[in-house]
Amino acid sequence: MRESAVLEIASIAAGGDGVARHEGLVVFVPRVAPGEQVRADITPKGRMARGILREVIRPSVARVAAACAHYEQDSCGGCQLQHLSLDAQREAKRHIVQDALTRIGKRPVALPEIRGGASPWRYRRKLTLAMRRTASGWIAGLHAHDDPDRVFALDDCTIADERLLTLWREVLAAGQHLPASQRLRGAVRLMGEHATFVLEGGSHWGTHEAFFAAVPSMAALWWVPEQGTRRLLGDRRVNAEPGASFAQVNPEVAAQLEDFVVETVRTYAPRTVVDAYAGAGAVARRIAHNGADVTAIELDREATAWSAAHLPAGSTAIAARVEDALEAALPAELVILNPPRTGVDARVTALLASAAHTTRAILYVSCDPATLARDVARLPGWRIARLTTFDMFPQTAHVETVCELVPLEAVA
Repeated sequence: MRESAVLEIASIAAGGDGVARHEGLVVFVPRVAPGEQVRADITPKGRMARGILREVIRPSVARVAAACAHYEQDSCGGCQLQHLSLDAQREAKRHIVQDALTRIGKRPVALPEIRGGASPWRYRRKLTLAMRRTASGWIAGLHAHDDPDRVFALDDCTIADERLLTLWREVLAAGQHLPASQRLRGAVRLMGEHATFVLEGGSHWGTHEAFFAAVPSMAALWWVPEQGTRRLLGDRRVNAEPGASFAQVNPEVAAQLEDFVVETVRTYAPRTVVDAYAGAGAVARRIAHNGADVTAIELDREATAWSAAHLPAGSTAIAARVEDALEAALPAELVILNPPRTGVDARVTALLASAAHTTRAILYVSCDPATLARDVARLPGWRIARLTTFDMFPQTAHVETVCELVPLEAVA
């Protein structure tokens, strides 16, 4: 049963919702700020409740006007924190990481340092949109945060590089050559001077050549059919790195994070390193050229082939799941983990939990504080030596974290 309540917002939770308490319930309310008093309609579910903001009674000094018209007008779910100043966003993210490690990981930690880029706008080099066929043609847009089934037509995205939007318009203009489906999903990504496109959905695409020809600024085209794996259908690139999956969406902060990882590895001067979930091997190459023998493990065969071709003698790239290849790659003096949002397989943490006598450090690069905390909790023989966050995704609730772990016996 829905009821109206006046709430005091205490903090921002993972995902970007504000957190309040009301009559024994933990209430989550989108688009609010810590310290605010708000009126919301709440719907209890067990010991928690979801809230819909109706009125800000006492606004926070951190509240700002959203720069993107879609944020308020269309309840865009692509961003969660545009109503907060950048400083307030970053403070919230520090607390999100601290809370996850303390509550889920059972590792009480201080608020971590946070680093970010020069501009919180137009930084994204990838834009993924839902596509819907209408009577007048295709629209492409984002989901509303308060109605996940609703997709609105995107006019602009203020966190996206404008070149992405230009290419999206070209994609829609060539919509007559798309698969005969009512719903698709597409992602445009900038890779240096190249723009690539990945289309998901549909079961048959006999007109993909006409589509690729109709969008000449598209350097490469991949398709992921409803039942099947990703296929490269068109490629105008010359000697380019694998472009479907591996570049970070924020190149400035990604460079900061990469430099941070490489410099941290350098402080250990390791002779042997495992770079797990290595992508196209950018970090592995830099570490190998510093003198370490690196084993780069990555499931994607295209990325692994690129990595193998550019690693120096003494280092190797393996196309495999990390949980299947890690045991053979150990022992190593240092292990880098850079998994997807789901974190690492339990077999990986089991192997590393028993490797504290041979491995001097683990550098875990995470895009999800909850799965980072879960995986750290699976490493009882290790302690957190340093925790550093990177504001890779301003205006959203996402945060990138580097967790440096050392064996317990290495602590004086």
